[in-house]
Amino acid sequence: MTNKPDFLTNYAPTWGRRRLTPFSRVPATARLGDVWQTAAARGGSRTVTVDRAADIDPNGPLQRTYAGWAELVDDAAAWLYEAGVREWDRVAIMKSNHLDVALLACAAARIGAVPAQLAWTHPPEFALPMLARLQQPFLVTDQVRLVQCGLDEHALATLVKRTIVVDGSDRTDVVALDDLRGAAKAKPKLRGLDEPMVITHTSGTTGVPKLVMHSATTAHALSLVEAERWPGAALQAEDTMALADPFCHQRLSTGMLAMATITPTMLMLSDPQSEQALKLIRDNRPTVVETLPNIYLYWEQFAQEASRPLRNVRLYVNSFDAIHTRTIRTFLNATDHKRPIWVQSWSQSEAGAMVIRPYSRKSVAKRGHRPPPTQVLGWPIPGLCKARAVDPETGKKVPAGQVGLIEIKQPGRCLAYVGEQDRHELKTNGFWWNTGDLGVVSRLGAVRLVDREIDRIPGASAIELEDVLLDRLPLTTEVVILPSGGQLPVPVLSTQNDEPLAKSDWARATADLPALAEPIQIKWEEFPRTATWKIRRVQLREQLLDGASALGIGRWT
Repeated sequence: MTNKPDFLTNYAPTWGRRRLTPFSRVPATARLGDVWQTAAARGGSRTVTVDRAADIDPNGPLQRTYAGWAELVDDAAAWLYEAGVREWDRVAIMKSNHLDVALLACAAARIGAVPAQLAWTHPPEFALPMLARLQQPFLVTDQVRLVQCGLDEHALATLVKRTIVVDGSDRTDVVALDDLRGAAKAKPKLRGLDEPMVITHTSGTTGVPKLVMHSATTAHALSLVEAERWPGAALQAEDTMALADPFCHQRLSTGMLAMATITPTMLMLSDPQSEQALKLIRDNRPTVVETLPNIYLYWEQFAQEASRPLRNVRLYVNSFDAIHTRTIRTFLNATDHKRPIWVQSWSQSEAGAMVIRPYSRKSVAKRGHRPPPTQVLGWPIPGLCKARAVDPETGKKVPAGQVGLIEIKQPGRCLAYVGEQDRHELKTNGFWWNTGDLGVVSRLGAVRLVDREIDRIPGASAIELEDVLLDRLPLTTEVVILPSGGQLPVPVLSTQNDEPLAKSDWARATADLPALAEPIQIKWEEFPRTATWKIRRVQLREQLLDGASALGIGRWT
């Protein structure tokens, strides 16, 4: 048996939860290694369609039944076993974004290994230390990542046990996936419910992402919210759902558990900027759409097409971060459904969906309103989650209505930060989890987000100002407010077709706002982004503001 590194045996205590209520719909499985096989048994002839062929099956179809994708998972498990992967081995998956990233993770988990899903966007200064933390993993990658991530012969020999390249390579220090095809089926051997099952990572807006480890027990607890039969907002087997999230993210690990339980028709979109992805939406008319806040922002013009490609949508979902008011309004007006619902889920890789709020057309009708309605993220899930605000210096709870660091207490919190458990311990207070976000908890328990602690600006909220400016300036496609030490906060923005923003429009939009520096206009593609499309604010500040420093200390990032 493989020698296990310390992080697979020594990790933080946490706890799970079987169901929200005695009448709840619960995930049919909690194990990644069993997800697609469970979906195949429950999903009948319903299909999952991708916007391009899988890199691990480049000649395969774009559309398969759940059973068809389950067969591909079994094939991938055989390839990994043939390559030498055994129980407790770590399998780092770092390749171009596609559903097959999640399929490979399920394949690794199916033979008892621990998959580590890494984004496809990493430079060497991120990729190499993350691989090092995994302590000699197997690596599944592609030719682009070998170059992009600085994975030369020395790096691979030092960091990984063996490298599998999905699109082949003439290098002698790697194995081509094609050389593993035809391997005999591997016997399933799933990890125990409370044992480490999967490793993903945080967005990495402030530096090298943290590697977040979950078990089947914690993943089950996180997916309870997604499997539940929420009145008017529950996913149904009859739905067609368009999903455009990074397939390396923890969101997919827990989301697949709900998918296997409900088995809707799925559109799995790997490139939200591609015409093929948008064509799939136009042709299939989804009833449910989920993607990232900034992808929704990017899709605003698509949502307003005369053909109304989103006319059948009854439910929109966004997780990860706060969403802009203008964006919600645009998409709710893009559907012909009488009472569409938008569900905002404030989530983290470490703790899943923490706070949830629904929106209707009426709740986002006001334009440029302060504070924007979306700044109130919602309420902790009753019976599951608790929220409080604490003083950043003392850790003591602050009174309702006062700004503090938001802490969350709920089942399903992650087991570890792989290779950085000291950072994990810094964010825990018993079973309370420090989110690293500044906010306010009202007397009625609603959470209003102010800013990330490291991104805070004096006497104001960058999140509020960004939302208001986007709503008041329809030409803008992105607005970011950067703290700048003792100077005025600096707005950075982009516009449709890079049109110059009129000074008179800026003056009208900011007349009642706190003092800001003159805006800097750049192209949309010049904003540095993570795989989850978040703005790397630290990098942007370094890129544009020579010598400027943040106000926050970043202790809890």
